[in-house]
Amino acid sequence: MRHSSEALARRASQKGGARVIQGDTFPAELREPFLARSRQVQVRAGHIICAEGSDSTDVYLIRSGRVRISLFSMQGREVILRDMGAGHLFGEIAAIDAGHRSANVTAIEDGSLAYVRGDEFVDFLGAVPQAGLWMTRRLVARVRDLTEKASDLIMIPVAGRVQGELLRLAREPEAGAENGTIVITPMPTHSDIAARIGTHREAVTRELNLLAKERIIRQSGRSVEILALERLQAHHDRFRRV
Repeated sequence: MRHSSEALARRASQKGGARVIQGDTFPAELREPFLARSRQVQVRAGHIICAEGSDSTDVYLIRSGRVRISLFSMQGREVILRDMGAGHLFGEIAAIDAGHRSANVTAIEDGSLAYVRGDEFVDFLGAVPQAGLWMTRRLVARVRDLTEKASDLIMIPVAGRVQGELLRLAREPEAGAENGTIVITPMPTHSDIAARIGTHREAVTRELNLLAKERIIRQSGRSVEILALERLQAHHDRFRRV
């Protein structure tokens, strides 16, 4: 039986699994008033849009392309917080508290951005019905997500963190559903996954190979097919019950 991507996404976000941030994309009804205040800019892959510690406060809406939110350790190691695609908003934290940028934002694909100044964004939140409520809910969801990620890094071994990242990727809009399986393509590199979950590339490769051996996933080039979503969820839940 063919399953819809929405149904599979709901199954991937069952209680006990890696969380999905509901309503994370900028709502369609808020885009028009935002765009009416905005300016447009084209970016090329590799361009640094925001630098950690800088005092810019512009807020961006991704029209096309993808960006990466990351931090760098004192040793130069990149920690990937998340990737964002079309329909996502970023830069709002500095606009709201007038503080320095809390992370780096780099374009990982050519794309188009709409942006407003920080003070214009704060005015937008006050002037447009539902904008302030949406932003409040989004920030609360972020706090919950970061709390869970911090807990995972402390209490869950690498195997569970790899499984949790697969479940998160299965909920992304880019993931396709076909014949009861979920196809993640393009699959992030093992180095990128390692940077997201606080481990090294070799550990990610080992855990993915083990899941493939158990026929929970199938790897093919830059794609991973999740063959047994319930078993993957159960593996991840086991670590949360320990």
